[in-house]
This record gives sequence, C-alpha cells and structure tokens, in this order.
Amino acid sequence: MIKKVLKILTWILIAAWFVVMMGFVSEEADKVLCNRIDVNLSDTVHYRFITRSDIRAILEATDMHLQGYPLAEINTRSLEKELEQNPYIRNAEISKDISGKLEVWVEQRVPLVRIMPGGKNGYYLDMEGKMLPLSDSFTPRILLASGNIPYPDKQGGLDDRLKDIYRFSNYLADHDFWGDQIVQIYVNQEEEYELIPRVGAHHILLGSMDQWEKKLRNLELLYRQGLSRYGWNRYGTINFKIYKSSNMY
Repeated sequence: MIKKVLKILTWILIAAWFVVMMGFVSEEADKVLCNRIDVNLSDTVHYRFITRSDIRAILEATDMHLQGYPLAEINTRSLEKELEQNPYIRNAEISKDISGKLEVWVEQRVPLVRIMPGGKNGYYLDMEGKMLPLSDSFTPRILLASGNIPYPDKQGGLDDRLKDIYRFSNYLADHDFWGDQIVQIYVNQEEEYELIPRVGAHHILLGSMDQWEKKLRNLELLYRQGLSRYGWNRYGTINFKIYKSSNMY
C-alpha cells in the first residue's frame, strides 16, 4: 500500500515539475527575439516569377515588426495571408524557431499555358486553372494558345473555350509524346481549334473539342506509322474536322 502511494506521489511530482518547466520554457520563448529570416522557395530551377528578395520585400512592407522584435508578437498567419495576395504564390507557411529564426516556405504557382487573345500579350493559366498575369522578369517556355480566346471574368471564372483549353493543355502536359510535340493552340474565328507541332511543316485542324482524345490517338498513329515512314514534311495540313464518331477508334 505504501509503495503504491509513493508511486502515485512520484508521478504527481513529475507532472508538477513538467508543468513548471513548460511554463518556464514558454516564458523564456516569449522573450526570444527574431534574429533571422530564412526564405525557402519552391521550384526555382524552372520558374522564377518571384524571388527570395521579392518575398523579403513583401514581409518588410507589412506594418508588422519582425527582425529584432519578440517572436511572440509576430502573427505568422497574417504574414502568410499577405504573401498569398501575390498572384504567383500558391501557398505560404511560416513557423517560429526557439533559436529566434523565422522560417518562411513559399510555393510558387506553376504556369500551364500562355493565353494570347487576339494577339495581345494576355496572361497565363496555371495548373489549377487560375489566371496569372505576365511577368516583366520571367517568361516560361510553355504551351501557347492564341486567337479567338476571351479573358476570364472579373471573378476569374473560365468560359467554355477556356475550360476546353485548360483541360486540353493539362492532357498535353501529362502526355509523354504530345507534351513535347504540340507547341501552340490556335482558335480561329469559327471557334475551331488548330494545333501547331514542334516537328514537321504541317499544322493540324482539330475542329471542335469533341472527342479530342480519340483524334489525338488517331493522329499519334498517323505520326508513328505514316509520317515516320514517309517524312514529317510530306503534308501541309492534317485535317481531323471531317472525322465522325463512327470513324474514330
């Protein structure tokens, strides 16, 4: 019985010590000053819409005191929201370190296709279908879509043409063959789609976006069994507008 009581008292003392120490650590942590800001930026090899210097400038432009001030007074969620206002930033995460370090993790948005409506400079759609403005400092080498294409609405919503282009561009980007071969989508005044390939002197009349996956399968078959044998410059135009459902694989 005495051993049991002593054991209980021992655990109570350990718990009390733990609470006291946690309070002490917490009190000391509140006094720690921010002495360093580390910025980690995703995928800087392929995309350079925003730099570490840009991120530091955004942080410095806020009304919040950072370096040299207590970490406890820094509202990390407010800083994250401030960073996420930038159109090129998909997500921001900020954490504090007991050593006084503020760790900033920023994920860039990844452009999927550049849209040039009516030959104008236009904008990008990213991998999530979000509109990105063009950058003065960086131009990625990605798929181009031009011609009779609208702008998203004020809320960033996509009309049917833009939705078709977004889905089609996603398919091309994920495809081992078409991701390298198709470099431009053109939408003519009849709202029909034409494709410009990287290799070959021809262009491809896709017509509507109906059954475009089947059209591309037929086109790939033509590429592999026809053009590879007779030459990539044999045809000026490859027309898939005349294909009917019954003729498709």
